[in-house]
Amino acid sequence: MKKLTIVLVLLFTLVVGCATKGNTPSDDSELKPDVLCEVIQKPAPILLGTWECSFSRYVGKSRADENYVKYQLIKYEDRYALYFYRTWKGGRKKVGEWKNWTIKGQEILGEPQFGVKIFLQGEDVYFTIRQLEEPVKMSRVKD
Repeated sequence: MKKLTIVLVLLFTLVVGCATKGNTPSDDSELKPDVLCEVIQKPAPILLGTWECSFSRYVGKSRADENYVKYQLIKYEDRYALYFYRTWKGGRKKVGEWKNWTIKGQEILGEPQFGVKIFLQGEDVYFTIRQLEEPVKMSRVKD
């Protein structure tokens, strides 16, 4: 059963990854953010670029809800902009927009009510959101 769950999660990640390709701005015509980040300390260089991850959150105690997250952090003029994309509820709910999140060197903080945090731990980038038991390691997306 555990192997089947792992296979299903990997398959879901592949399907969602293919279906969401292009959901972050990728060419110069799309790299015009409508909001910019608040920068308390410049971001660690590794946080720049495009990163993604998939994870399961549990609804109640029994039903897993598959989630996919992707972000792109760019330097825009002399400031920084972050495009954030997420799916949940089996891909039925989606959000993709420029965010005015706070950058503090090795971490990026989203809206406090959602508890979103992207951060460095060693050389790895992690994502967490409220009610997530453990942070999820992200993977760099080749642009």
